[in-house]
Amino acid sequence: MPTKTISSVEFVRHFGRYHDEAMRGPITLTKHGRASVVVVPVEEYERLTNRSDPRRVYRTSETPSELADMILAQLEKDSDEYRASSTTPKTPALD
Repeated sequence: MPTKTISSVEFVRHFGRYHDEAMRGPITLTKHGRASVVVVPVEEYERLTNRSDPRRVYRTSETPSELADMILAQLEKDSDEYRASSTTPKTPALD
């Protein structure tokens, strides 16, 4: 989605107008000719920062315990299945 780009000074001068426009789509504000801030509706901000997003990446130290327990259980299950399959002969024994 293309964003409208305006200077910070212009935004301050016409805050009401640009506030309403930002409710319909993002507005990029510039300072000294460089993009510095994007104004988006609060719903969009909340969507972008939602911590329950399943694609979220965690540091090991901040992984929720429920998620860590699920991961550990799956690793143990996969490990058990691998061990069971690797000890079973793939072809029948020849006598």
